[in-house]
Amino acid sequence: MLPDRPTRRRAITIFASAAAVAIAGPASPARTDFEWRGTAMCADACILFNDIEPAKAKGIASLVETEIDRLENELSLFRSGSGLCRLNRDGALTAPGGDLRRALTLALEIAAVTNGLFDPTVQALWEAHVDWFADRSHTGLPPQALIVRARQAVDWRTVRIEPDSIRLGDNQRLTLNGLGQGYVTDRVADMLAAMGFTNILVDLGEMRAIAPRRDGSPWLIARSGAAPLQLADGALATSEGSGCVLGADGAAHHLFDPRSGRSAGHWRTITVHHRSAAMADALSTALSIASADEIQALLPRLRGTAIWATDPAGHRSTWAAGPRDGIVG
Repeated sequence: MLPDRPTRRRAITIFASAAAVAIAGPASPARTDFEWRGTAMCADACILFNDIEPAKAKGIASLVETEIDRLENELSLFRSGSGLCRLNRDGALTAPGGDLRRALTLALEIAAVTNGLFDPTVQALWEAHVDWFADRSHTGLPPQALIVRARQAVDWRTVRIEPDSIRLGDNQRLTLNGLGQGYVTDRVADMLAAMGFTNILVDLGEMRAIAPRRDGSPWLIARSGAAPLQLADGALATSEGSGCVLGADGAAHHLFDPRSGRSAGHWRTITVHHRSAAMADALSTALSIASADEIQALLPRLRGTAIWATDPAGHRSTWAAGPRDGIVG
């Protein structure tokens, strides 16, 4: 079963005014700063426009909301008629939408790059845990036999993307929650960039900057218990187990290791920078499951990626695979 809505606490936030307008930063008299707020993929969302003509900014809201709605109709697990839900229900989908096909293709590519640490077929593990903890008499973790049965449906390699259809393996269900927010962030950011907008920070569950502020200063991204990151370009995504705990005592969380079927425990939080929000989103999910040695071994495959990790004891680690263009941290 699925809960009505996911819960997810954010470990990184934008340094910005809480007002609907007037984001900190210089603006010319004929221009202003503008902040759009809404929801995307069941998460709080906002877009910050720095030094923009007011009339242009105010016309953006309906375009953004229409695009988010269109994408959720393909990718959301919380809309029963979405392409993803229909695929999960029937095990196959004829003539899938382009965004579902692209998002799932990316998910399978990342699964291959990370040796299956990222796996969009882990939905069976989520369902097994949610169903187990729905019985309030269950205080401990699900028994191993239940996990073994759920893991039989977990294998990204059995998903088939064919010219006119997508087909799942036996009893499989997919989730794109590990990259969906980043994918929507990228699509909206690309739409705004194609319309000529710059000096924007898009935050639709994950963050992506379309250039720094007009004066060249970066966007400041706050982190819990750490110095802020300065983001001028590219995307940031964070995964943390505490963002969605399961069981009354938080016995498990939503970041499942496909190899064991259990919640991962190497890191308290992982933040990833990449030029693509979808990639940053998926990699933060995958690397939250990896040990430090596994992350080190994956670095040659992750060029252009920066990683910040905090383990359960509070010790911090950083990795960089190639140049970290667009960020200082």
